[in-house]
Amino acid sequence: VILTSRNAIDHFFRVCEEMKVAVSQDTKYFCITEAVALYLQKFILYRKRKVFYGADGSNKSLFDVINKHKSNERFLYVCSENQQDSEITGWLKTNNCDFSLAFMYRTVSNDVKDMLTQTAFDVICFFTPSGVKSLFDNVPKFKQNGTVIGAFGNNTSKAVEEAGLQLEIKAPQPQAPSMVAALEKYLSANVPKK
Repeated sequence: VILTSRNAIDHFFRVCEEMKVAVSQDTKYFCITEAVALYLQKFILYRKRKVFYGADGSNKSLFDVINKHKSNERFLYVCSENQQDSEITGWLKTNNCDFSLAFMYRTVSNDVKDMLTQTAFDVICFFTPSGVKSLFDNVPKFKQNGTVIGAFGNNTSKAVEEAGLQLEIKAPQPQAPSMVAALEKYLSANVPKK
């Protein structure tokens, strides 16, 4: 099972429970980050030989892990109906992996138009590409106008840049493994001390 978010984990196990499907103890889980892998503990007995994750949270590191197991495994890529990662599906096809897509949930934008148009924000941080999409769904003519933009993860960073926004805070990085650490680093470097 390929999992790229906590959301995917929640919905995978919810659907299995609703369908009364017992997940085999031999199932292997391939996760995008260690944080996603550790979240599996909520649902399974966590064993290192069953749970694998990329070294740095990038798709490339996930591919390196999958590559070691691709010859004798069938993969199920659990993703959102409208947001599967084309880089992952493309890699699986190119490398002749036996895989299926499992659309387990749908990502929809909340209506936050009033909040976004009535308040000027100093910083907006995105954690998923759908967050970037939601911003433009709510405020189609959004202009950055000095608002600092942060993004967590490579796919989110790519979505920010494709939307024409200037990305100033990027996480995870070796010196900033979380968004909190990245914000702290940015603020200490750019905000004068009083």
